[in-house]
Amino acid sequence: MSASNISPEIKDKLLEHLNEMLSAENAAVDRLDSRIQECLLPEGKEQLQRHQNETRGHQERLRQIITDLGGSPTDSKADLPTLRLPTGMLAKKTLTDMAKSITGGGGGDTNPMPEELELMHTKEDYGIEHVEIIAYRTLIQLCERLGISNAIPLLQQSMQEEQSMAKWIETNIPMTFDKIWPRIEAALTGRSKEQTNPTGEKATTTV
Repeated sequence: MSASNISPEIKDKLLEHLNEMLSAENAAVDRLDSRIQECLLPEGKEQLQRHQNETRGHQERLRQIITDLGGSPTDSKADLPTLRLPTGMLAKKTLTDMAKSITGGGGGDTNPMPEELELMHTKEDYGIEHVEIIAYRTLIQLCERLGISNAIPLLQQSMQEEQSMAKWIETNIPMTFDKIWPRIEAALTGRSKEQTNPTGEKATTTV
């Protein structure tokens, strides 16, 4: 890979963008560790494990490109996108949960249900994949503009794997919702009812 026709300032900027992407992939590996452990659905765990292996490959490709350009691959970890309630809504939810705890409503449990967290993290998964897709497209265009042709197939491979993961999430969200929502609904209605747990088994639970 040659960058002999690129000014030092431009090469430094390219390396900055590459290391920015690498820091995101470094953080993604750690996040996937947590998601694999906490995911409620066997299908999801399997797909997350597969994508974690792909993500380690993304790291290695970026390190190769950065090293070949004379740079130093970063060990830093980016802050990945997350979903957070606005401050006003969060305060209202906290007061509501506190009131339920005092009066005995809602079983006195103010923590989000694992099923609620699974839906939230699934939405985060989808958002992160699309941020990474845009980042890889930007890097590909930058390398095309600068004539760093050897980097392009490596970046394209990583981008295609991100696209495949995003497509999997989009395709499987109906299944995820169908398996998780009945438990959330049962907890919210406060009725004793037969419900389906995330593994597909039937259980009778008194909420």
